[in-house]
Amino acid sequence: MHTLLAFPSTATFAQQAALAFHERGTLAGFITAFVHHDHSVLPRLLNIAPPLQRRIQPQLKRRTITSVPRALLLERPFLEIVRTLADKGGASAPTVDRIWDYMSRDFTKAAGRRLRRGDIRAVYAYEYTALEAFHAADRNGVAKILDFPSLNSRQFEELQRREKERYPELKGAHDEYFAARFEERQARRDAEMIAADVIITNSSVTRRSHILGGADPDKTFAVPYGAPPAVENIRARSTEGPVRVIWAGTFSIRKGAHYLIDAWRSLAAGTDLQLDVFGAVTLPDRLWKPSPSGVTFHGSVTRPELFTAFDSADVLIFPTLSDGFGMVVTEAFSRGVPVITTDQAGASDLVAHERNGLIIQAGNPDAIVESLRWCLNNREKLDLMRPHALQAARNWQWSDYRRELVKAVATGLTRAGRSPEFPERFR
Repeated sequence: MHTLLAFPSTATFAQQAALAFHERGTLAGFITAFVHHDHSVLPRLLNIAPPLQRRIQPQLKRRTITSVPRALLLERPFLEIVRTLADKGGASAPTVDRIWDYMSRDFTKAAGRRLRRGDIRAVYAYEYTALEAFHAADRNGVAKILDFPSLNSRQFEELQRREKERYPELKGAHDEYFAARFEERQARRDAEMIAADVIITNSSVTRRSHILGGADPDKTFAVPYGAPPAVENIRARSTEGPVRVIWAGTFSIRKGAHYLIDAWRSLAAGTDLQLDVFGAVTLPDRLWKPSPSGVTFHGSVTRPELFTAFDSADVLIFPTLSDGFGMVVTEAFSRGVPVITTDQAGASDLVAHERNGLIIQAGNPDAIVESLRWCLNNREKLDLMRPHALQAARNWQWSDYRRELVKAVATGLTRAGRSPEFPERFR
């Protein structure tokens, strides 16, 4: 059974899903938006403008696909380039959003047209970019696999409403625009969910949120994302000096950044704690400026730079309010760094409390204070977590994700009465 994978992003998890099918000789193609190729015209043009090249090259590298052969890539770059230029060029959030919405619908229609090929027997698509492809799948007798990489959108909408009531500073100029479109967009996601033969989520947290949102439990599976290759060895940390805490990713409301700032100020640990923030800051200035003592903001960095920072960190803080997974957790584990995260992070499936990290209640600054205080008071125990963090990464690599993904797809399609021979192709 050949499967078409359709997703406009080149995210790692999509590439790994494509590779899962390709390894078994059943990938009909990976249709996506913009892909960067090292030997294309664009890199050669950038060579004549080194300052521009240094600024753009890291962004382009994130758009590279190395998981499957180029011959299997089906690219639709134009609208994604327009969206990116609008975003980077300072266009308003509604303008960028309208381009994204049009691109999403155009993309899934294009994926649907590909299903006319007689050898494609399944389409694997992602939320909000699946509906028209699923309609085409029904017309062509093709199985439908839906991937939900995020928590249920109604849950996130309620979270935003609650947080903005508690912190009015979080309200934005375009809130009414997005609120007016929520129900229509949620209805689209619900239609995809109902139409799917199989639903794949990335954690038990994500699976539970969609079942509460109406997904059929019998066709909904959780397959956690894998960790990057783990380092071979880690050195014992000194218990002298400050506890080095690291933040990785956008410093935002969804990630619980405002609660971390409240907790940090409340704890007032002085020179005993050091926080390094790597990622863009989208939290309103009024909620974090002036920067608390002991906190350094480094902005967005490349993945190698982030991994170098992990190597000198004692613990990752990831107090997210809503994350389907949170790959920074497995990235930290791969460097032997324990993790403080919440019960609303899908990656908490891989965290053993007080063994390779700490799990705390989401949206609770007091819980953050207590977790940081625990790190201050238990330096030796914190250091002993490091081998267990590393082992957690070794125990769940991307190869494990790919293996379990195809098992879940095979089981789900069998339950749906689709191609009973399909599971055998995956053994």
